[in-house]
Order: sequence, then structure tokens, then C-alpha cells
Amino acid sequence: MVSRRNYFTIMILMVVVFFLCMTFNTLKDTWNDYEVNPYSETAENYPSKVNIYIPESIRLGKAAGRKAEVKAAEDGEVRIGAATRRRVIGIGDTKGTLMQTAAQWVIYSKRDIGIYESLAAYQKKEKGGEQPELLLIDSESVNWKKAGEVKFLRDCVDQGTHLIFCNLPDVSVIRKNREVRELLGIREVREDEYTVDGIHLYAGFLLGGETYYQAVEEEDKGYQDMELRFPWYQLASGTKVYMKGIPEDESIDTEDYPVVIWRKSFGSAYVFAVNGGYMEGVTGLGLLSAMSAEIYSYEIYPAVNAQSMVFEGFPGLADENRKKMDELYSRSVKQVFQEIVWPYVGMSLQDYPHGITCMMAPQYDYRDKNEPDEEQLRYYLKMFHEQAVETGLSAANVSELAMSEKLALDQAFMQEAAGAYDFTSFYAGGMTEKEMEEALRMRILGSVMTVVADYEEEDAEVIKFLTEDVTKQSTLGEGLAYTYKGDLLMKSAATALGYSNISFDMTRVAYPDSLEDSWENLSRDYAKTVDSFGPAFDGFDGTTATECDVRIRRFLALDYTDSRTGSVIRLETEGGGGPVWFILRTHNESVESVEGGSFKKLEDGAYLIEVEDREAVIRMEPADERYYVMPQGAAR
Repeated sequence: MVSRRNYFTIMILMVVVFFLCMTFNTLKDTWNDYEVNPYSETAENYPSKVNIYIPESIRLGKAAGRKAEVKAAEDGEVRIGAATRRRVIGIGDTKGTLMQTAAQWVIYSKRDIGIYESLAAYQKKEKGGEQPELLLIDSESVNWKKAGEVKFLRDCVDQGTHLIFCNLPDVSVIRKNREVRELLGIREVREDEYTVDGIHLYAGFLLGGETYYQAVEEEDKGYQDMELRFPWYQLASGTKVYMKGIPEDESIDTEDYPVVIWRKSFGSAYVFAVNGGYMEGVTGLGLLSAMSAEIYSYEIYPAVNAQSMVFEGFPGLADENRKKMDELYSRSVKQVFQEIVWPYVGMSLQDYPHGITCMMAPQYDYRDKNEPDEEQLRYYLKMFHEQAVETGLSAANVSELAMSEKLALDQAFMQEAAGAYDFTSFYAGGMTEKEMEEALRMRILGSVMTVVADYEEEDAEVIKFLTEDVTKQSTLGEGLAYTYKGDLLMKSAATALGYSNISFDMTRVAYPDSLEDSWENLSRDYAKTVDSFGPAFDGFDGTTATECDVRIRRFLALDYTDSRTGSVIRLETEGGGGPVWFILRTHNESVESVEGGSFKKLEDGAYLIEVEDREAVIRMEPADERYYVMPQGAAR
């Protein structure tokens, strides 16, 4: 039994604890202005005007900083980059996706490129000139019936130029032409077309590790969207495979599996071959970076170093679509987001470094009479502020209202509920760039520094300046619809740019098309996405949309040079305007220390280098000669 004295002591302690808790929360609310966007202060710390390093010979479109226009000159050549850079030659349609991808890779990696419509145009223009380091070839631009063209390609290899066949000639050409087979490292054509059960990506090529894109379980079949039908080639000796098909027939020996990506060694040069349509868009950027890393004893190139997750149309602040919500959840939209979705999201992201941006939709459908809730807005602004989550504005709109009307109504609500809240990020979804630029003229978007938009398939220009003041960053996948092709895309973006940006369309929760769009079902794809990309790229920093914007601007403005003497790599940078990052790929070597910066191991043979000063000195630990084989094209 508790004595009266102890009882009063306990009561006094409880009152004191209650008072302290209440006082703490009151002071916290007083000291923190939740109706001020903390990321607008971040945006003040870097230049607002376009700032891109552009070599003298680059050709741009009408607006500075926009996409480099790849147009054929009168002599059949397009040049991007400076002559002092490592030179790449592209052979193919200058307006085609393959050469656009090659040009964008050159811009991001600060190289130099010349693009010709054909081998004949290249030979005519540069006959007797200096050999390029890489020759990127669209096989459709090669006249395979002319023995002289095949011989010219073989002569390039013999002189030390590496070839990358972004696609392959028709299987009939390969079957009939022994010289073509020898150049590509193909021993024989086993089948003109063969359907595999899955794709095996080997470790050490793209960042993210070894991956089997094969639906073993019944529930995984919905993820399979890879290219599974292609010619079956048997390779000659002296080849190395990076990606192959997995036959359904288990009796086939592993070394005989149909190959997708491989290389053939020729003395001091390599010939890479891609069997299928993988070299377009972001996937092409990643594969080109991975192939370049295979060529040299070390490869170092700029990276954005940003991982972002964007929740589109979250939170919704109005009590909308009540009939459907009652049918699925027996709750309102506001309750579903607050009581079901956000707790699940918060718990699942505790172990992973992704930065989160929630692009709110005050009201999805302004045609109804359900007005946005001011208290809900203040609740989320407070919660997001405390959890370092950025609040942006979404273009989510299920009504037929014009975007200008929707944004004007958003502005009226925000002005009433949160005063002068400045959004620094805007989710544009699938809007065209012209529509984005028109939307940015609206008052509510006057402080926006970056626009997040859906990725356009086969477009390699994932980060850019949309206007002189505003950047555009593309999301690379819909996190509520995980697929194997999307997984490969993410690995490629991480390899080429150290960048990932995943969107989650929460409008599907508020306005589901069917029972399949219930959170119970959508959360499975959500978990698959987070579990796939979280551990694979945990070496990169998590950033919100505005934080990513800062890094994009530094990346685009950056110029650099690198050199190596013995075990020391010297890296000099210019134009980044702050800390900048690089990806270093090695062959059985490790980083010992970095002066003028720091490093982080991403995986075996891959490091993230942060450069804080204009110059960094990277000291390498010597390779274990017992296991190390120097790449044949390693001279730099």
C-alpha cells in the first residue's frame, strides 16, 4: 500500500513532468515557424541564373543551358566538346536516340565528341587525323556489304581505338560474314531468335551489384518487362560477358547461355557489343559509363550524388472521393493518408538514406464543395519540418480545370492558411516543357527553383536547366509499379550520374481506379522498390528535391582534369562552386586516402570521392598482383 507521503511525491513528479512536456512543446512551436519553408533558405545559397560549363566548340540551342542541339553540319559532322578532351566519335543518325544519348553522355562526363552520319563521312573528314579513343557505332549506319567498311573498323581496333556497337547488324549479316563475326567475337549463330526466361546482370559492371531479372515466383511475373527475345550467339575465345539471357531449359550449360552484352579483346583495344535495344536513354548512359570503366586502369567522372523520393499528390487536404474511400477503408482521404499511408512510409524509410519530398495537392478536384482543411495543412507542415521532409506543390488535378485555374485556387488557399509560404519545388508530372514554363509564371510558383517531372522514355537528358533560373530533374520510375526494366534504369542512372529519383503517385490512393489500387496492394510494390534500391545505393546521399537541385547546378557547372603518377591520382576542379562529387572505378585497387576531400566505398572497385577544395590528391593502395590483370586498353 502506498503511503500518503509517497502518493503526494508521485503526484508532484507527474505534474512536473507534464508541465515540462507542455512547456517544451509550446516553446518548440514558438521557436519554429512551420509556415516558413526552410528549403527556401537553402535556395538562397547558390546562383539562380544558369551556370553550365560549356566547352568552346559546343553547339547549343536558342536558350543558353538548354539541350545541346545535335544537328548535321554541311560536312556531315556534329561536334560537342573541346579538342583537349578524350575524344569520342559517334557513327549514326545525328537526330536519332542513340546518338542523342551518346552526345548527352559526353556532356555529362565532360568529354569531346564528333558525330558523323556514316563511316564514309567520318573517313572523308578525318582521314589521316588523330585516332579517337572510342568509336560508338549504330550498326544501321554501317554498310556491311562493303568489305572496306568492315576492314576500316578492324584497322581502327588494330590502332588502339575501342569500338562500342550500340546495336548489332541483322542476324543474317552476322551469319554470312566471317569478318563481322570475328570483329564482334561471335563464333556462330545458334538461333536467329530465341526467347529466354530472364536476364542475368553480372556484378562489377553497373553499380548495384549482380541481379537476376527472372520471375521465379508466380507473384513476381508482373515485374517482368525486359527484352526476352533476341538472336542467340555463341561467343569465341577472348570474350567477357556482362549480361546474358537465362534459358528456361535448365539442361543448357551456363557458358552457352544467350549473351546480351559482351566484349572481345584485340591486343590493346576492346570491342563491345550490345544484343538488343539497351543503349538508348538513361540505360545507355549507364552502359557507356560502365564500358568506359572497363577500358581504363581507372575511371573517374563527375556525379550528382543525390537520392530522392518524391511523393506526388501527398498529402491531400480535402475530404474527397468519400464514397470510394468508405468502400475501401471506411475512412476519409485525410484519415487514410494520416493514419495508414504516412506511418507505413515513415517506418519503411528508417534504414535507408533517401531524402523525401512530399508534393502536396491541397485539393485534387476543385469541382466539388469539399474545401481543403487548414488544420491539416498546418499539421503536415509541422510534421514534415520536424522530420526534415520537404514540402513542395503538385500539379495533381483530376478535374477539367486548366492548370492556371488550379494553381490560382491553390494560391488562394495557401495565402489564407499559411501566409507567404514559398514553395521551392514543383511536381509537373507529364506536363510539356512549354506548359511547365507557363505554370512557373503563376504567383504561387514564383519562388520555385526546381521542377520535378516524369521521365520520358529514351530521353537521356534527365537533369538540365529548364529556364535560366529553374532546373528540371526527372523521376526515373514509378515506385508503386516496380518492374525489372525500371530496376535496370535505376542502376544505370546511379552508374552514370550517382543520381536516383523515384516518384510515388499517391493520387492513385485518393482516386483508385479499382480495388487493385488499394494501399494494401500498392504497398507491396512500394516495399519492393524501397528494398531494391535502398541497400543497393546507400553510399549516395539522400536529398530532397531542392537539395538535389543545388547538386545538379554544381554538377552542370563543373569542369575537371585528372592525372595519375604511380599510386597517386590528382584531380583539379573548376566551376562547381562548393563541394562536388566524383565516381572512381578501379580494377582490384582500393583508395587509401584523399587529401582535399574524402571518400566512401560504394562497392568493390567503386568509390564516391567528395572534393572540398579545387584540388584533391587520391592515394591508392597497390593492386594485388596475384589476381590483378591490367585492362588491355588501360593507357590514359
